[in-house]
Amino acid sequence: MRKLNQFQRFDFNAFQTGKTFMIQSVKYNDKKECVSVDVVITEDDTDYGDESVSNIFETFKVHLINEKEVNDALKYHVKDEIIFKGIGKCSVWGEYNNQLSVEASIEVVG
Repeated sequence: MRKLNQFQRFDFNAFQTGKTFMIQSVKYNDKKECVSVDVVITEDDTDYGDESVSNIFETFKVHLINEKEVNDALKYHVKDEIIFKGIGKCSVWGEYNNQLSVEASIEVVG
């Protein structure tokens, strides 16, 4: 069968529960024409049903699709703690479906 991934949905709201996030890097993404940040999970209290499983210190890319100007990247800094205010498209990708890319709006909280 083809294009089955079009019918998969990633529940980011459930995924972010029990986690704390921090910016690892910031840049303007010319291809997407928006600011992109690499985010690291700094706390993970999510119950995965297996105590040995955690995503702490894992990273993923967030495209800030409402931040369209190059200078918008100056609003964000490495080590800023963030929360997600709005979630757009989420893509799980990679050979083992272990990579995450998110379109979102964020807010710096610390």
